[in-house]
Amino acid sequence: MNKEELYQVPIPIATDSYSPVSHQNIIETVEEQLDKVNLSIEKSTFNTGREGKQLIGYMDIKSSFSELGMRIAFRNSYDKTMSVAFTAGSVVWICGNGMISGEIQYMRKHTGSVVSELNSKIVSTIQQLDDHFTLMRKHSEQMRNIQVDKTSAAELCGRMFIEQDLISSTQLGIIKRELSEPSFQDFTNPNLWSLYNHTTYSLKKSHPTHYIQDHINFHKFIEKEYRLV
Repeated sequence: MNKEELYQVPIPIATDSYSPVSHQNIIETVEEQLDKVNLSIEKSTFNTGREGKQLIGYMDIKSSFSELGMRIAFRNSYDKTMSVAFTAGSVVWICGNGMISGEIQYMRKHTGSVVSELNSKIVSTIQQLDDHFTLMRKHSEQMRNIQVDKTSAAELCGRMFIEQDLISSTQLGIIKRELSEPSFQDFTNPNLWSLYNHTTYSLKKSHPTHYIQDHINFHKFIEKEYRLV
């Protein structure tokens, strides 16, 4: 669906225990705040389910950097299947992989003052975008300088699958294939940055309701494991 179609999806009626958040509110609040800090959207992606009652959205922000850009990600539902969530991260331009640290995130049930709280979080997040993007670029550079051979990669992937429950068996298979035959030439070097992108590439197979949290959990694991600062 495009924006106009999303805006036509009927918004549920509020009750004492349920406060709906409109898709339009999220999208337009993000657009307005980006405009205030002179940032432009490179591309918007809206993935929907249940005839627009579920929404996973991404907004990639124009950047002067050729490899990495800023990304806003959010989710929402009109049928109580997903809490509303909003986060900021980075996007690897060559493959569209996400990079979400979880330092800036908001997740809440559709109750009470959720709309005003969400809007406030959107404002504060966009004000912090530059600092957050600087950190993500720093992490990517650190990962490029950490060598990871196949034995180390196998051990790490095994832990992500068995110990941490960060990836599924299908995603593990994708990572194995990418290690042998990378889909992108930029990730042929045996370093942590390549493995990171093989993994985020596999996370594209995550269920839409888990996509944002899966990326956050994975980044936190790598951040802690390799002491990224």
